[in-house]
Amino acid sequence: MHEIAEFLRQHPPFDALSDDDLEQLAAACEIEFAPAGSVLLEQASSPSQFAWVVRRGAVALHADGTLIDLLGEGEMFGHTSMLTGDPTSFTVTAQEDTLLYRMAEETIRPFLTAPEALGFVVRSLAGRVEVRRRPPEELEAAMLDPARRPVGELVRRPAVVVSPDASLRDAARLMVEAGSSSLLVDLGERLGIVTDSDFRSRVVAAGVPPDTPVSAIMTVPARTVSAETTGTDVLLEMLERGLRHLPVLDARRNVIGIVADTDLVAIERRSPFLLRREIREAADRETLASVSRGIGPTVIGLHDARVQPAAISRVISAVHDATTRRLLGLAEEEFGPPPERFTWFALGSFARREATPSSDSDSALAWAGEGDDPAIRSDMLRRAAWVVEGLGMAGIPGCSQGAVASSPLFARSAAAWAEAMSSWLEDPTQEKALILMSVLVDGRPVWDADAAAATLAGVLETAPRHRALIRGLARMAAAGKPPTGFFRDFVVSHDGERSGTLDIKRGGLLPVVDIARWAGVSAGVTSAPQTRYPFSRRRASIAR
Repeated sequence: MHEIAEFLRQHPPFDALSDDDLEQLAAACEIEFAPAGSVLLEQASSPSQFAWVVRRGAVALHADGTLIDLLGEGEMFGHTSMLTGDPTSFTVTAQEDTLLYRMAEETIRPFLTAPEALGFVVRSLAGRVEVRRRPPEELEAAMLDPARRPVGELVRRPAVVVSPDASLRDAARLMVEAGSSSLLVDLGERLGIVTDSDFRSRVVAAGVPPDTPVSAIMTVPARTVSAETTGTDVLLEMLERGLRHLPVLDARRNVIGIVADTDLVAIERRSPFLLRREIREAADRETLASVSRGIGPTVIGLHDARVQPAAISRVISAVHDATTRRLLGLAEEEFGPPPERFTWFALGSFARREATPSSDSDSALAWAGEGDDPAIRSDMLRRAAWVVEGLGMAGIPGCSQGAVASSPLFARSAAAWAEAMSSWLEDPTQEKALILMSVLVDGRPVWDADAAAATLAGVLETAPRHRALIRGLARMAAAGKPPTGFFRDFVVSHDGERSGTLDIKRGGLLPVVDIARWAGVSAGVTSAPQTRYPFSRRRASIAR
């Protein structure tokens, strides 16, 4: 494929084009060099007749003499004025010596008006994420902030790749020679990954001979990430899953390298990672509580760094999950091994990864087995109470309505849960049946999902066949009416009452959550999504 086409394929909206269209567009591109300081577009001039894509370097956008934004490699300008026919909104100058691909209107317009490019064009016309009238030094820092850039730009060197039968000695030698802290194992349809941590814990500490095949210590399948995924989303995935390395794939799903957590954020922004590590290493419940309360400064730091609220919520949820898992591990040290394997479920906002600093923690417990042995129940409730208390010590209070795993209502054997849930599905008019089902449907396992999660999911899969339950959930969702509007300094409710405050949770968020739960149950959804990021375990090939 033409070199220009190969480059364009890595950036929107060109990543949605066919090979033939890319070749046609690449053939019509003109290569333009802009020395630092040269003007490419003047503000308020006639509509642009070209669109430019930055190949190398950077351009600055000014409006009325104020720096608005900086564009880097793969970003496009000139196209919004060209599409709308409006005068150009910015003066565009080369921030440094810059290489550009220039495309004439008759060449690029057919592709930008195609359905595949609709999302990109809409975002462009609405403005690039936000128009930021900020000091130049802050904009330059934002451009350089790895958390805001595609991870494909952060890959420092090609990945070290070995076959599964390579010896540990050879694999370690290759990592040292490449200065890499990880390597990939080519399994054909899948990838395995080995890190320096694996060598310490699985080889040196375990006394494994150096001629052992590397496949004996690899993690498989390795999770992968698209080169276009932002550093923020990759950071959150690593944080939630306790990962430090992720292979990066290009648009054709070839491996272009491995991104590490240290590639993503500067040291002052790494507090979520440091916090998670300290949680994992906490030796007792008191230390863990002290460490986990560090989420406050972390949230403030993320807010000051202008991280999106949804991303901050996921960080809070990730810290909650890590704290819960560590408490469950410490509980085993405190009380000994549990009598049965069990699954611990996060419920509510933590399950949906929508937590705020003031969110309380809803949870449920299901242990393997069919009976309801009093001794097992007593052990499980004691263990759960210790964990819920530990979360409270860490600044994460239990649900004020009692939806916690230490409550007998939310702690049962998997068989007991299945029996109760089947009963609620058959007769949703039972006391609390609708509420319990609506809470459970977006539950997310955070500890040993294999123990009991499948049993509960199997019951929830049958929910769409129970029309009375679906109607009941719909009525419950419709009962949460948001305010009708505002009158001066008052919030006007449906009954005509006026108050001086707006309860955003009850008046705005909960109705949306209840509608989503109803829709999820109707569609047979059985759990909150495990991930919402563009990560994949699909086949990947090695870029040679």
